[in-house]
Amino acid sequence: MCGRYTQTSALEELAQRFGITVEDDGPEELTPRYNTAPSLEVPIVVATDGRRHLRMARWGFRPAWVTGRASAPINAKAETLATSRLFQESFRRGRCLVPADGFYEWQAVPGQKRKQPYYVKLRDGLFAFAGLWTPGNRATPPSCTIITTPPNERLAEIHDRMPAILERADEDRWLDSRVTDTALLLSCLRPLPAERMEVYPVSRLVSSPGNEGPELVEPLSR
Repeated sequence: MCGRYTQTSALEELAQRFGITVEDDGPEELTPRYNTAPSLEVPIVVATDGRRHLRMARWGFRPAWVTGRASAPINAKAETLATSRLFQESFRRGRCLVPADGFYEWQAVPGQKRKQPYYVKLRDGLFAFAGLWTPGNRATPPSCTIITTPPNERLAEIHDRMPAILERADEDRWLDSRVTDTALLLSCLRPLPAERMEVYPVSRLVSSPGNEGPELVEPLSR
């Protein structure tokens, strides 16, 4: 799964990396987050009219048609997107990029109740999770979820899932609403090779969503 991640880039950096059109009604600036947690508003990239735009969406997928106290999932399994009643419409018409510069996973430690968090980042910097979003309405804010896949061999040592990180060459295809072929879209959702990643243990401070700051991504001193 993906339950916490970092997004510390400024708006200008995201605009340059993802080709975003900065509009007057968009956010004027972004708060750097080293402990992005579910239910927070996060920046996402969507495509409309042939252009990429930045939107803010609550992390926890909740379409406007969902009523009551139904959960708002933060992750969606790649293997069931096309058949899930909750996700299939957004899989067809509501795909998005979720910018990030790293994420956390937790590993069980024999003999200990508390799991050990690890920080994972790409050697080539800023990247995008494959995501789905729903625009919401007056009563329901826009929301999003991050897609997960089986892990690569390195992350399999820590967890049985990992977020789907898109190759740059696949980002246009993922955002293009004209692409409707299920097999073609699912081919974008594969585990990123382990050699592209740097993985190391960090402080358990990140386990509390109330903690924030660059010290959370510092390698754990032994």
